[in-house]
Amino acid sequence: MALVTFPTIKAPSTLSFGIRGMAQSFVSEFTGSSQYVRLPGSRWYGAVGWNNLDGEDFEKLKAFMVQLEGPHNTFEYGDVSRDTPKSGLASTVVLECVTGAQHSTQLTFRKDATSSTISGTISAFKAGDYFEITSAKGNELKIVTADATVANSGNSTLNFAPALRGAVTSGQNITHISPRGIMRLTDNEQTNWDVAPPVLGNVGFSFQEAF
Repeated sequence: MALVTFPTIKAPSTLSFGIRGMAQSFVSEFTGSSQYVRLPGSRWYGAVGWNNLDGEDFEKLKAFMVQLEGPHNTFEYGDVSRDTPKSGLASTVVLECVTGAQHSTQLTFRKDATSSTISGTISAFKAGDYFEITSAKGNELKIVTADATVANSGNSTLNFAPALRGAVTSGQNITHISPRGIMRLTDNEQTNWDVAPPVLGNVGFSFQEAF
């Protein structure tokens, strides 16, 4: 299994993106009451498509898809409509984790001491922003569930979903610009494209998080 680099091409025409939970239920045969248990293993999934691709973009995307060999190899992708956080936090501001426990939906973070200076307290994340972080279980993509701020010094709290699959080492960077998760095609039937005259390609595929 290899990580295939996603090509630099124009933005997709359509994107569907979401998360599939791992909750199990039990319904009592006697009372009819139900209980639900959240299990670890929620994963991102989506579908993406490009209409009327031509020239180099079309050829790059075809070559990329063939290299994936169905769901065997992986690639980095995410909600590309939110590559820039709504908080407006500059790319020059580096954030790092202080504490992040396995199965937690909250971590403590701070500004890296070597990155750009912040004046006062500013917005770090808005609810709906994404971030990427590496845990003991590998690359993880998260969505922020509550606004968070950051100052030049001191710790801040970040709430997110889904829960961390693994613990995060102190000092691990938090990627807030163009965050990505590790994805794979959903099955072996995704590698195909339609061609219309003169040479315009319509390409789309479904994917899910790989872990």
